[in-house]
Amino acid sequence: MSLFVLLLGGICLGLMTSMNGQLASYFNVFEISFLVHAIGAVLLLGYILFKKGEKLRIGGAPGYVYFVGFFGVALVATGSISAAKIGATLTMALSVSGQLLISAVIDHFGFFHVPRVPFNWKRIPAFLIIAAGLLIMIYA
Repeated sequence: MSLFVLLLGGICLGLMTSMNGQLASYFNVFEISFLVHAIGAVLLLGYILFKKGEKLRIGGAPGYVYFVGFFGVALVATGSISAAKIGATLTMALSVSGQLLISAVIDHFGFFHVPRVPFNWKRIPAFLIIAAGLLIMIYA
């Protein structure tokens, strides 16, 4: 089930990137990011308050995790700019490649309290295949 949920999340990210690229024809990246996050905030607040019947809690987590908001803005902004200029496919390929690289570093060192998964040199061929795919997409 979790693999399906991840696949669904990836589909949503691809759709979002494509639509944000289209929004770049009408708004600047900060307006797009504001719009995306405002709509998301309203929907989530409605869910939290009405469906769950809980009070909204903000706080208690380590301070550095609140930078996730910055990363969300950066993701929407860079995706919007890129999709409008180079298309959704290359935007997603570069984005996923960046995610894989930083995730491997985070896993290897166990940053942010994730389970430590040391880098295995057997993964190098997979990274090389991804790099080759990117080069083909960029230069072909």
